Amino acid sequence: INGKGYSACATDYFPFCNSTNQATAMREPIPVLLMALAMLIYPSKVSGMILQSLFYLATIPVIYAILKKNSSSIPTALLAAFLWAVSIPVTSQVDNGSGDLAAAFFFSLGLFFFLKGFRESKTKDWIISGVLMGLAALSRTVFLGVSIGLGLAFLIKKLVERPRSSGKQLIPAMTFLVTVAIVFSPWVIRNTLVFGKPIIGSSLTGYNIFRMNFIITDDTFSPHYVGAKEAYPALMNLIKNSNLTGLENEAQMQSVYMKAGLQIIEQYPVRYLVLSLYRFMPLWFDLSVNEAYDSRYYLADYIAIVQQIFLLLGVLFGVSRGFGKNWPFILSLVFGCGAYMAIDSQMRYLVDLMPTVVILSALGVSNVVSFFNDPKPQVK
Repeated sequence: INGKGYSACATDYFPFCNSTNQATAMREPIPVLLMALAMLIYPSKVSGMILQSLFYLATIPVIYAILKKNSSSIPTALLAAFLWAVSIPVTSQVDNGSGDLAAAFFFSLGLFFFLKGFRESKTKDWIISGVLMGLAALSRTVFLGVSIGLGLAFLIKKLVERPRSSGKQLIPAMTFLVTVAIVFSPWVIRNTLVFGKPIIGSSLTGYNIFRMNFIITDDTFSPHYVGAKEAYPALMNLIKNSNLTGLENEAQMQSVYMKAGLQIIEQYPVRYLVLSLYRFMPLWFDLSVNEAYDSRYYLADYIAIVQQIFLLLGVLFGVSRGFGKNWPFILSLVFGCGAYMAIDSQMRYLVDLMPTVVILSALGVSNVVSFFNDPKPQVK
């Protein structure tokens, strides 16, 4: 908006950025560009709130449509939409331009057309799904991995079901994967041109890998969420003991962070595994996140934890029956949670994946109701 291009300077992450060194890949482009468009239309914070509100509201009918179109009952579809609408982690992002709501919207719409492709076997549905999943990945990088995982799982599924089939059976999966790659590629090309090396996703990945894992070197290692205040001395020590010149851009700093973080993980693989498993707790319940930022717990935080417990129980019941039919939801959630647990996790990141969470939870409630109404298992 101010004529500086796609630029930013956050010295907390990149200490050498300045007025002549502000090229950035810190944030994925779609939420930033959409927010810039909203501010161009009306330069006020209200514009941002309206944009975020539209993403939040638009996701409600998409979640409903996903379940309604996949042979679920109307009450189950309504329940899933309701769970999204009242989720405190979701509603708390309406005044936060981090990109989670945009990512969740594009992801849920991409899932809708992904499942539609299964039902109707039309190439256009796979292309549309690929475009939307690509936009989700350009909003939150985690969806690049989720999309690739879904595409490969679909490819393997086809090969297992019809091992001697012709190559035509693989065209839908390949169409989906290629479309995702095409949509995502301009971001990688731009980063390569700007920084002289490709950055896939965000330049904060290396920073987070170091910040969130340096604690495993402590003699008194105890898994917890690492706040910026705790990480600052370790980051300054890393920079002090390096050969940095002070002119490094984001890509070069990410390489330094990434190398240091991966070396730590390589030295302490068991502790890293323990820490990664622990990160399930902050991802779902924000455990130790408030403490890391010296923030107190409010009533809304406790209500959010209760909601998350309910949703998690629902997901477990939803996963327990009907994997063959619901595998896109299950794998999306597993891939997404696994990616965040491997690097960095807190509850607001789960908002990206919340469409699958509420869908599986609603299906879980439906399974419980069906069990009590007809406790005898049916063979299908």
